[in-house]
Amino acid sequence: MIRTLILAMLLAAVIACAPKGDPAIPGGAQYFSVIFAPGTDLGTPGSPLPAAAEYRFSIAVEARGAWGERIADYSGEVEVSLLGAELRSYKRLKLENGFVGPVEVRFANGFRLERIAVEEIAPDKTVIGAREVRIKTGPVGVSAPIYLPYPRISSLQGSVGGDAGDGYPSRLEKRNLTLRGAYDPVAGRYRDMVVVAIIEGGFYLSETDCADFCAVYLYTYSTPYVEDGGESGVLEPGTLIEEVNGSVFEFFGFTELSFPTFRLRRDAQDRIIRDLDALPAPRDITGCLDGGDDLCLESAESSLVTVVGVTVDDFDENEEGWTEYSQFPLTTDGGGIIMAQTVYTAPAFHPESMKGRRLATLTGILKQHTSARPSTWILIPRDSADIVMEER
Repeated sequence: MIRTLILAMLLAAVIACAPKGDPAIPGGAQYFSVIFAPGTDLGTPGSPLPAAAEYRFSIAVEARGAWGERIADYSGEVEVSLLGAELRSYKRLKLENGFVGPVEVRFANGFRLERIAVEEIAPDKTVIGAREVRIKTGPVGVSAPIYLPYPRISSLQGSVGGDAGDGYPSRLEKRNLTLRGAYDPVAGRYRDMVVVAIIEGGFYLSETDCADFCAVYLYTYSTPYVEDGGESGVLEPGTLIEEVNGSVFEFFGFTELSFPTFRLRRDAQDRIIRDLDALPAPRDITGCLDGGDDLCLESAESSLVTVVGVTVDDFDENEEGWTEYSQFPLTTDGGGIIMAQTVYTAPAFHPESMKGRRLATLTGILKQHTSARPSTWILIPRDSADIVMEER
């Protein structure tokens, strides 16, 4: 009993000595509000903003305290960032009296869902190794969501960087993307894409309503098979695809979507829908070759193309291009050069015995390999019907 009484007295003494009142409230900026200008259209999941080469938004940033109040005596800098888009405006903003705005934020290559974020940075630089950096100090702010269209094939192919020497790599390289066709606001859905050609290690996919940068190669690592009506079969040209996901990589200047997954368009009975009328007509690239226009050719990469009036040029059958890859040169009447490869898709054609022979047309898929010579562009027919010999 006495021991219990002593413990109670000690506890009462500790409580009596404890500070009175509420816990201390942290001072200074605890977070930031990122506020869009009144009336700004941010789109919705069901009705995204129209596709654009660049998006522009007017924002204001306010420093906020622990209870959400604006910190009027706050001064400091914040760094602007985005979920995945390419920022094209000022990266840092300075707040005075707890506020900055209006500020225009511009960005490109934004898809699906985007947000504008700000994060406080230290006022002075810190040396880390050989670099001087501004350390991020904690308080952040994130805007409301911006709803944008899905990226298209033309988004990743048309966003070219570099130059012809490195194959005009996509600016979206190493990003994982989910691609769809163009958004149709009338129908309220995204248009389908169409399978153009299949090879042993993957297939070529194209938009159906596109002029340039319309196609891409999906590297599946083996022949692509699909389930249809309970049976498995090879993916076929004309198959409609609603959506595809994969990571963007450059293979010697050739843009690929690696590790892809895709969702096929199916009917009410879950059968795969094929539409050969959706296949794009071959694009004539003879003029691009004659003019040595690599960017023109880049816009047709992975597309179905044709060249008119070409001759099988002389080549050294001991060169690596032929011995290792069965590639041989063709020349146009205008002096353009393109490589061709027929061994896998049109094996009955023997270029080594066709030197000097003229082709009326050669149709196929356009590839690029920056180490190929004498041209980095390679044309691969889909089958023997794509090779039309000129009558003698």
